[in-house]
Amino acid sequence: MGEVAGVQGEDQSQYDEALATLRAAMDEVNADPDGEAPLAALREALDALPDHAPLLAEDPGALELRLRAELVLARAQLYQGDRYAAAATLDACLERAGGIPLDSARLGPRLGALVDERREVQAARGEARLRVECAEPCRVLIDERNYGSVERSGQARELSLPLGEHRVWLAPLEPLEPLEGKAEPLRVVVQLDSTDDAPTLSFPVPSPGDGPATDGAPVPAPTVGAERRGALGLRSPPMVEADRDRLAPRWLEITGIAIGGAELIAGATLWALDSRCPGGGDVTDVEACPQLYDTKTAGIVLSTLGLAAVATSGALLGVDTSRARRAALAPTVGPRSVGLSVGGRF
Repeated sequence: MGEVAGVQGEDQSQYDEALATLRAAMDEVNADPDGEAPLAALREALDALPDHAPLLAEDPGALELRLRAELVLARAQLYQGDRYAAAATLDACLERAGGIPLDSARLGPRLGALVDERREVQAARGEARLRVECAEPCRVLIDERNYGSVERSGQARELSLPLGEHRVWLAPLEPLEPLEGKAEPLRVVVQLDSTDDAPTLSFPVPSPGDGPATDGAPVPAPTVGAERRGALGLRSPPMVEADRDRLAPRWLEITGIAIGGAELIAGATLWALDSRCPGGGDVTDVEACPQLYDTKTAGIVLSTLGLAAVATSGALLGVDTSRARRAALAPTVGPRSVGLSVGGRF
């Protein structure tokens, strides 16, 4: 792999161990997709990879391995019935996929259909722009992928990125050896929410007297210490089409309740008329009332059918309404007004 610019003393063994842990977690989830512990272990293994961003960016095989691991996670979430979590996982996965091809036809019908759906949502949202300005030559990594470099001091590059949250790693172009006179790498999480603006991220981070590091959103200088690991699902679960998950069409559920109610009323009426005189006369007067209503059996049958229809249709409507409310609580996929927000180190 060679020497990685912007990294001093990167522990190759720790990086290899992180990849081995990821492979083992994938095997555990494939063996037990319904288990919570394997899923938690896979999330933790994925969350550990950004700690090795410079090495990961130069390792196409590891980037492809991470993509496969995210697909394994999404498939397990679908298997457990959590479509919202699976959609969030795929959104983050597609935002970081870069140039790696993703053939949804080979992923199975359920996962492949969800991948296609999230692709369409991402395409409809459009792309954001991020301007990277470097006072000295710097290297740019975004989501552990190499986005090139700014090779001359004082120059800037404008990058197109999917809307959403991205991990940005900026470092001097030359290896940090020696450290004297070199800026510390800048590692921040940015949230791009607008397709109209092109906020600027400056490197090195300007001192308080030099002005803001971004347009309208100053970037604090990262503190030295343990690096924050971001969760895999960085954004709230996206809104997905609730109608696709309905147990039955809404019109059919409402119709079932109405028909069942009518049957219940008719059955109760027939049951009440049983053994009564058709003309309303005295049932004990055989001459005035030679024949009585015999409607008890029909009343019981209609009442039972009506009650069953109301209960079944009502239960289906209740479940589907609850699902629709859960979907409505998820954020919309349209661009928002804020251009850039910064979430600290990762």
